Amino acid sequence: MHYGPVPRRRPERWRFTVGGASEDGAERVFTFAEVTALPRHDLVADLHCATGWSSVDERWSGVLARDVVELAPPRPDVEHVLVFAEYGYSATVRLEDLVSARTLLATHRDGAELSDERGGPLRLILPHLYSWKGPKWLRGWNYLTEVERGFWEERGYHLRGDAWRGERYSYQE
Repeated sequence: MHYGPVPRRRPERWRFTVGGASEDGAERVFTFAEVTALPRHDLVADLHCATGWSSVDERWSGVLARDVVELAPPRPDVEHVLVFAEYGYSATVRLEDLVSARTLLATHRDGAELSDERGGPLRLILPHLYSWKGPKWLRGWNYLTEVERGFWEERGYHLRGDAWRGERYSYQE
């Protein structure tokens, strides 16, 4: 499931941007090669959808989000991040969830490069949160000093989206 059409893959043109309330006030832009040159990690995790389905024991590979955060750190007062993807899609994520040891910028699934339909070349995987928090076709994030609701959060979905707590809707906040 995804919002909008499947974009055409162009890793040579793809850029990953980290901005907003960064530690030094600067925006950092990474190429696909720079992101994928970071240490590679494997992760076995479930994928949970707020509509009720789950896909268990998915095998993902990619770069830890916290490795990118270390290269482009936030200001000390940042608690949330607005991750964004193709077509203006965005999701609100707590910084502590983004830097979790299990949060991955995935490039592979089951040993194969992510297909375009699965979110290639880069997809955010946050195993403990519902899948709307981990967009396909990830393009970057902005550090926030005040909460800003993303695409589904603006439409009544939960600000955190913890799958184990059933945090689906904003009235549960």
